Amino acid sequence: MTTALHPLIKDAPELAQDLHNLCAEDASFAGRVNDYEQVVTRLAAVQAGTETLDEQALQLLEQQGSALQAILLRKLTHPAGGCCGGCGG
Repeated sequence: MTTALHPLIKDAPELAQDLHNLCAEDASFAGRVNDYEQVVTRLAAVQAGTETLDEQALQLLEQQGSALQAILLRKLTHPAGGCCGGCGG
């Protein structure tokens, strides 16, 4: 996995080192990162027309990708699982 080019951090390249570190330290996290990369690759194949999915399967794959992305980005930005304090709650 090349973290500098990983789709998870394309919008936040400053997280590349954190992604690399977490993958090295946490095998479960690394597995989820791999799962996310596979989902993104499949979605790109569907968009390119090299893979076809029915509408229901496509929606499920998109939802899976969004859910994995949210979980992984949360872990990257809040590694201790704590609150960011932004909501004041």
